[in-house]
Amino acid sequence: MPESKVLCWMCGAHADSAEHKFKKTDLVRAHGKGPYKEDSALAHVVAGTQKLIQGSNSASLKYQKNLCSRCNNAKSQPWDRAYDQLIDWVLSNEADVLRKRFIDFSQVFGRNFEDAQRNVYKYYAKSFGCRLVDAGHAVPADVVQIFDRSHFQTALRITFSVNEDVLILQKEDRDGFIGQSDMHAWLERSRLEQVNGYQSNEHVSWFTAHFWYGINPDGACGSSWVADNQFVYLGSVEPLTPEQREEVKSRAAAT
Repeated sequence: MPESKVLCWMCGAHADSAEHKFKKTDLVRAHGKGPYKEDSALAHVVAGTQKLIQGSNSASLKYQKNLCSRCNNAKSQPWDRAYDQLIDWVLSNEADVLRKRFIDFSQVFGRNFEDAQRNVYKYYAKSFGCRLVDAGHAVPADVVQIFDRSHFQTALRITFSVNEDVLILQKEDRDGFIGQSDMHAWLERSRLEQVNGYQSNEHVSWFTAHFWYGINPDGACGSSWVADNQFVYLGSVEPLTPEQREEVKSRAAAT
């Protein structure tokens, strides 16, 4: 589709802005602004294919333009700030969070935690929407509508979990482990063209956000959250096989 015909999925204006697949501040926090060369070289791995990244603003780390500049900048700035504050707090309080296995948003954001957690939720909803559009799917209307509302209902549920396998790594290594899972679509058995739901996740270090649209969240991945609770309880996931886990442990011990 020619660029001139691509519309912002959030507001319908001309799409002239490309969102980062991974939050730029996450990359800079872990790896600096770049350039990433020699000992500081970074690789973006997609479907087993590795591509070297030159800097935090690399075009390969962005989606195709599917938002307008207003929605991707001024409108979403409060969401970006709230997300950055959450991730900074989680990593700065890592030992305490891992011991308690829950997050109290009032400790992260103070008295204004209700507004701030809605902004965090909108950040994640924006990330989810960009991934859907990049995969060739329309963003559900109930997700699009939340961005202009302070109170909303939606079928998008978010849970948070601890990736126990990432914790095996040395801290300087795991903090640079930033990425996304595949996007999975749940199809109607009798009509395979009918999509009933989506599931995906993204992570910074061991801290993983899971997206569940139209399907029930897996309870092992944490408590269900729609910007509606002061507390979120973290689930626990171990995606590696026992053999893979032992291999990672051996490599971590050797560094």
